[in-house]
Amino acid sequence: MAAPLSSRAASILAIGLVQAAALGAAAQQPGGPAVTTPPVEVTAPTGVDETTAGPVRGYRALTTRSATKTETPVERVPQAVIVIPRKVIDDQGAVTQSEAMRNVSGVFPLDPLFAGQLTPTVRGQRAERFVDGLPNYYDIGARDLTVNVERLEVLKGPSSILYQGGASPVGGIVNVVSKLPTDKRFAEFGFRVGGYGLWSPYVDINQPLNAEGTVLLRFTGQYESTGSVVDVVRRRSVAINPTLTFTNKEGTSLTIQGQFSRRDQKDYAGLPAVGTLDRSAFSIRRDLFPGDKGLPDSISENVGVTARFDHAFNDVWSTFTTARVSTSRFREPSQLILGNRPDIPPSTFGLFNGYLGEDNTEFSINTNVVAKFDAGPTRNRFLLGVDHNHVSDKGILNAELVGFVDFTAPVFPPYNSPPSGPFTTFSNIDNVYRQSGVTAQIQSSIWERLHLLAALRVGRVDIKSSELTTGASFHTREVKPLPKIGAAFEILPGFTAFASYTEGLKAVPFFNGPTAPKPESSTQYEAGVKLHFGFGLSGTLAVFDLKRTNVPTTVGFVQVQTGEQRSRGFEADLVWQPDPNWAVLASYAHVNSRVTRDGNPALEGARVVGVPRDSGRLWVNYTFTEGRFAGLALGGGLYAASSQPVELGGPWRTPGYAVFDAKVSYQYENWNVSLVGKNLFDKRYYVPYPYLSGRVAPADGLTVFATLAARY
Repeated sequence: MAAPLSSRAASILAIGLVQAAALGAAAQQPGGPAVTTPPVEVTAPTGVDETTAGPVRGYRALTTRSATKTETPVERVPQAVIVIPRKVIDDQGAVTQSEAMRNVSGVFPLDPLFAGQLTPTVRGQRAERFVDGLPNYYDIGARDLTVNVERLEVLKGPSSILYQGGASPVGGIVNVVSKLPTDKRFAEFGFRVGGYGLWSPYVDINQPLNAEGTVLLRFTGQYESTGSVVDVVRRRSVAINPTLTFTNKEGTSLTIQGQFSRRDQKDYAGLPAVGTLDRSAFSIRRDLFPGDKGLPDSISENVGVTARFDHAFNDVWSTFTTARVSTSRFREPSQLILGNRPDIPPSTFGLFNGYLGEDNTEFSINTNVVAKFDAGPTRNRFLLGVDHNHVSDKGILNAELVGFVDFTAPVFPPYNSPPSGPFTTFSNIDNVYRQSGVTAQIQSSIWERLHLLAALRVGRVDIKSSELTTGASFHTREVKPLPKIGAAFEILPGFTAFASYTEGLKAVPFFNGPTAPKPESSTQYEAGVKLHFGFGLSGTLAVFDLKRTNVPTTVGFVQVQTGEQRSRGFEADLVWQPDPNWAVLASYAHVNSRVTRDGNPALEGARVVGVPRDSGRLWVNYTFTEGRFAGLALGGGLYAASSQPVELGGPWRTPGYAVFDAKVSYQYENWNVSLVGKNLFDKRYYVPYPYLSGRVAPADGLTVFATLAARY
């Protein structure tokens, strides 16, 4: 129920698609075979921590595996790749993954209130949230819990070369890298309480199962119950992640991770722009739940297993394979309005009861062979990969007009749940999505200063769509070569310039047109500089031009693929850590994302919904490392965004805003206590909310959270 409407009711269902969530990762994280390749030659500054995802110095990750699937220093990748290590999440007291994503320029995550199956926006276009390098079709389950997150790695721009899967990989990939077992025994127990009645216990236990450290177990789990700024909306989430690793410590390992993830919450449909942003005729209470307070909770749940096998044949050749199978279900009772303007002026809206049900299974497998070799002044890595993603999607959409409600004094009728109705079935689908491909990639470093990357993928999209209500169906297949090329050159020590070109491919699973749809295509040009100076300054500055074509647009009552969207802009992501005490993170994005061609000429030139033209984050942290205050840490910062469109082509914009946060924490032996305040000045504002054609939602006011944790 939660995305823009197309010309036919079946398109609403697209929003509610659910798919399987991601489980675990492999013994060395799906970014690449750290167990199978020799260590990367990186000059390690003091204070470097070796994590299962790679070396980290405070807020700076020294390497990335997501970008190339081989462990590579960030400055040698000719692409904007931003990594948010676990320390940033902990220092800021981030309650959700969405909150942590806001540290990255040009990334706009989903509102945690949103129960539907959409994805984050990167560089003004929809992106995908992968987990350990594998897709989760429509990202179902308790997507926002943080207990199992080791780091977030954000690849900006089309990422189909290595990550074709999901529904919207145009803007990029947010790859959530999971925690993995180590050979050091520890256990951490924590409890967080705070604003809106939040309480959330969590556990992280790591235990070698034999004296040799060849059988390793890690278990993470978290439960969260929290209210919200919206009346009667309460979210309950749970995630359980057991991981078992078998390794001979000589280049061979098998990691098996299970995941159970569930989220329960009333479906919140957002508020219309008229009555909130536009109050010329009437006003709507900002905390109003726009439906029956007795509406049953929506259920979003998945269960899955991931297995990863790594093996090194010798010093040159290695291989790694990751596979996941998962099942998911989504049940969304809804009570909603369809538009931002009243159906009967000045303040009366037509109200619908709805029900969206989804049952999905997903299977993904990715096999890679890597060769590492030197030739003259060059150091080279060659990767050959084969991947396949198969999704079976069965869903039903029922809805019925139940009356009209005056939002100045709203009285909502009771919700009738299926099968009692009354309901009309608008869509009943049985779809199969297959995406697969073969990728060849070469990385070459010449004299340790010039770093080249070239890749070619032959990608295949195969979609079979069956509409059981009307009997309509289509079957579309397309095979297309996708190139990627880039170079990074270290002009001066610590100052590297880079440029790249890449293409992408996106499936179109729901289409109401005279012929079967073609996949969408995307292209991106990118250039910038990467900093990695010895006095603690590191980061990426980039300009980009991203174009998306074959976008379905509505003409009359049917769709045609004449649409085009284009994003251009500048981004900066910087970290400054001059000494062990200070840590500063700063990011800024200027994004101009517009419709450049559409079947409806009136929409040409319109700004893409939910994308501010300017946004940025600043966070400063100081830790006392000696003296009477040793263990005390103080932090503070802000997040700001300019106005954002609410509905494509509509006149409404959410006002710009800035919010300020602060925290204080104290570490004593194995105990840690922290107090975090968010939106300290209790700024009242609305944000775009991606329900149907677009709505608004109130942002959280002043909230305070306290966390107590013990590690043994």
